[in-house]
Amino acid sequence: MDPASQRIRDKLWYGLLPNVAPVKTSGVGHGTGHKLCDGCDATIWPKDAEQEVKLKDGRTLRFHIACAGLWQVLRSALPRRAG
Repeated sequence: MDPASQRIRDKLWYGLLPNVAPVKTSGVGHGTGHKLCDGCDATIWPKDAEQEVKLKDGRTLRFHIACAGLWQVLRSALPRRAG
């Protein structure tokens, strides 16, 4: 498993990333170099496409495009934790 996948899986497992379906997902263009990816914790640089994910609780997550896809796949594959 590559480092980004491992990081996202661990964050999901320990509740640091939500294991819920997004309300809205949108591509917002490219990063600015001022934000970190909520998945892999790396900077989203201007050369990187950025995706925003809005959640039912009002939070907005920001991901590299690849990390957003990994989060969607891994969150649906991992068991939901009680509580």
